[in-house]
Amino acid sequence: MYITETTEKVRKIFEMLDRRDDIGKLKFLIYIFDRATHQQINDKNEANPDLIENDDLIIFDLEDAGLVNNYANIFLEYLVMTFNGTADRYSKGYQDNGNVEGINYNKYDKLLISNFENLSYNEKLDIFREIFIRIENGSLFNNEYKMLALIANGFDIANNINNLKIKEGNIQ
Repeated sequence: MYITETTEKVRKIFEMLDRRDDIGKLKFLIYIFDRATHQQINDKNEANPDLIENDDLIIFDLEDAGLVNNYANIFLEYLVMTFNGTADRYSKGYQDNGNVEGINYNKYDKLLISNFENLSYNEKLDIFREIFIRIENGSLFNNEYKMLALIANGFDIANNINNLKIKEGNIQ
């Protein structure tokens, strides 16, 4: 792990992710970026924050982390295309009204996703921080993928995400 100040839960997710093949890693990235692009990651861990009448709700937005407008959607599309080019013929992802569908998650994928969903807001941000660092230095996947060049440096994005974390006294 490249980030050092995080929880054991985050470390465990990356231990699980490191044991996965590239297809499993792609599925996990598709899942978390799909959640982020639809602004489903928030400090209350609400499944549909748009229905909450709470002005204090903090929602993670990749634009606030330094990604230019709509880059997260483009990156998500790239991940789905990469998945489709490497996955078996029984599992092909597609985007329907912006939502990713058609990807078959096995029990290992579901366990990884479940562990992610049970993280706190700050822990989820740590997952994204580590992902961007690994994308930047090319250590996320076993094989080389021609990732779209990040508009900003992955280390800068990780630092920006760290600045979005809720300070200890303000955790809801």
